[in-house]
Amino acid sequence: MRKYVAIAKIWVKMQITYRFDVALTAIETIGRVLFAWLIWGAVFAGRETVSGFSFEAMLLYYVVSSFLITMGSFASIGWEVSANIRDGKFTRFMVIPTNPLTHYFVQALSSAGYFSLFALPVAIFSGLVFGAGVFAPRPMAVLCAFAMLLAGMVFMTSYHFFLGLMAFKFQDARFFLYFQDSIISFTQGGMIPLNLLPVQALSLLLFLPFPHVVFTPAMLLTGNMSQEEGLFSLWVLTVWTIVMVMVSQLTYNRMRVKYDGVGI
Repeated sequence: MRKYVAIAKIWVKMQITYRFDVALTAIETIGRVLFAWLIWGAVFAGRETVSGFSFEAMLLYYVVSSFLITMGSFASIGWEVSANIRDGKFTRFMVIPTNPLTHYFVQALSSAGYFSLFALPVAIFSGLVFGAGVFAPRPMAVLCAFAMLLAGMVFMTSYHFFLGLMAFKFQDARFFLYFQDSIISFTQGGMIPLNLLPVQALSLLLFLPFPHVVFTPAMLLTGNMSQEEGLFSLWVLTVWTIVMVMVSQLTYNRMRVKYDGVGI
């Protein structure tokens, strides 16, 4: 356990050193809310509600979802794993006594915790500036959303770790990494709230893990989803997380024995 605590400390120190990343995260958060304010301001012109959302509620959704995206965006793991495999740097996991999947999860969790210290005030500031609705979540909704946030971190870490492992089999794994970026952003609800989609499409999406990383917790925290729906979403995400962790670990165990340290 102490080795992973040491990894967390090192990663936090790294984030403190590269402070400009915090500024970019703040700009990205404000940019998402500004985008929503401009686009949905035009959509709501002459309308009181759209799919049950008022303009203020829509902005509040983007404020909350922007914060959740900052907390759960672990796409860099896939790129790092892929690059390390191709460059031969992945060999360090063959000699140091750490599980690479756990290593990357601790790394991502440390980074998310550090950025949350700044992303939360920026999200609140954005909501106040652009006139988002009142944020008053129910206690059970907060607990359920927090559980989904943790499960979502584990899922996204194992998912991106698995994509990075494709570099064991393919000379260039960037195709997998590029292809899924936009799809995940949409299915997470980062572009638009998913309940704007047709009912049939939403019903299918809710059986996938990605909506429950951002969309579902955001809907819970903004009071637009019932407790029963939240518990169902947590169950779906938990099952997917267990499966993804097992698949990632089995894939790593299978492919690592064929690794010849290309790039050294």
